[in-house]
Amino acid sequence: MHLTIYVIDAERKDRVIKVLAESHLDAMICNAASAVLLLSGYWPVMGASVVTFTKEGEVEVVLPEDEVELAGRTSGASLIPYQPSTLAALTTPIDSLAEPLRLLTARLGLSNATIGLQFDEGMQPATYASSLHFRSSLTNLLRQLLPKANYRSCDKALEQMEACKTPKELNAVQRASEIAAAGFEHVDDVLQVGRREAEIAAALQAAFQASTKAQAVERSYGFFFCMSGPNSARASAAYARTRQRPIAAGDLVMIHANTCADGYWTDITRTYTAGTPSDRQKKMHSAIFEARKKALQAIRPGAAACDVDRAARAVMNSHGFGDAFKHSTGHGVGFAAANANALPRIHPQSPDVLEVGMTFNVEPAAYFDGYGGMRHCDVVALTSEGASVFTKF
Repeated sequence: MHLTIYVIDAERKDRVIKVLAESHLDAMICNAASAVLLLSGYWPVMGASVVTFTKEGEVEVVLPEDEVELAGRTSGASLIPYQPSTLAALTTPIDSLAEPLRLLTARLGLSNATIGLQFDEGMQPATYASSLHFRSSLTNLLRQLLPKANYRSCDKALEQMEACKTPKELNAVQRASEIAAAGFEHVDDVLQVGRREAEIAAALQAAFQASTKAQAVERSYGFFFCMSGPNSARASAAYARTRQRPIAAGDLVMIHANTCADGYWTDITRTYTAGTPSDRQKKMHSAIFEARKKALQAIRPGAAACDVDRAARAVMNSHGFGDAFKHSTGHGVGFAAANANALPRIHPQSPDVLEVGMTFNVEPAAYFDGYGGMRHCDVVALTSEGASVFTKF
């Protein structure tokens, strides 16, 4: 039985209308997948979709015709299908978008409007094995279609809106976190001395993809990584990398996952020991979990993000692991996964202030070259009462 029931996110719609009024914009026209999701509720597949949101609250998505059925199950926006390509001619999606966008913008009366566009080039989470990115081409096309319109950046407005989720969006991030847990539940079964990192990562990803929990959403997939021994010491890098190294007795084994459910992403890490933990590993564990506790206690509405980082870092310093904590304590999660610049930035130099509805990770860690690394990364939401951990497993 199909479990997805679309309920329009009225609060998100009201928030966007308010932002348009405050920004003196008549409309936003966006094609980045996260922006289409935010403004319409639909997470595009091939990246060839464009959303238009007007100050009156009209939401229209021009999208490939083969995505209409999927979009209709997840979005209440008006859907305008087009053919990105045909057998009659060799065309590109941006060529095919010209006519439906011309008709749409004319119908909405945007010829002299002030329109918000995405000008900044930022990170976008994957929507498919390959996807289309055409911000500059869309801008050029709109300038041709609406030469008298006034164009302004709406990047900062979108960034702020993505940072503070509505209750419906918070539920989506929490559901994504619960689905992700299915992979981690099988670690004890697959983490064995002698098995290669690649084997373990593949087994956990298979368990995640086979989970019955994933049936509650339209699209769920993710990336599981395994890094052991000296390879886990390199996990402070901006990306995770699974290798072919066999697990050795006593290794620290780090399992990292970025998973999504209908476009809402998680960023989760757990670290295990292959065998009985050594005294050194116990000390690392103790420091990291005390740092996690202090960071969670510092999370409250109005708190400075840098103070949360400071709370975690002070604990790591007190345990003698300050230099081993090589990255920030966290960053925004939800509409993005591995994006260190997503708001709020839980960083020593961050100017960000925490607000109710923000979701981010908390990931104290310690890394020692040639030996190993340990990190515990949770997805956290800020409520009026403080931090709510979505990844309690």
